[in-house]
Amino acid sequence: MISAEEFNELPPHLQAELVLDQGHYLHHRIQGWCKIDLYWLHDFYVEIWFLYDLKSIGLIRALTSYTHLEPYLETIKLKLSLIRKE
Repeated sequence: MISAEEFNELPPHLQAELVLDQGHYLHHRIQGWCKIDLYWLHDFYVEIWFLYDLKSIGLIRALTSYTHLEPYLETIKLKLSLIRKE
């Protein structure tokens, strides 16, 4: 199993493949020109930022702190004990 830190070191195309094949879609949000999908992968959360105008992925990142999950907490319940506080 891969950690969030190891995931963030992978090339973007491998990150996308891993999340889309093994991750569990949870929720999405809109920010500016992006639709941001939240996934659960192994024991951490991952965001995939889709750019509306380019119809491509702009960013993939494993979330490693509670502050990264704050935009989701008003709309869904998340298990927060597995990541560290900042």
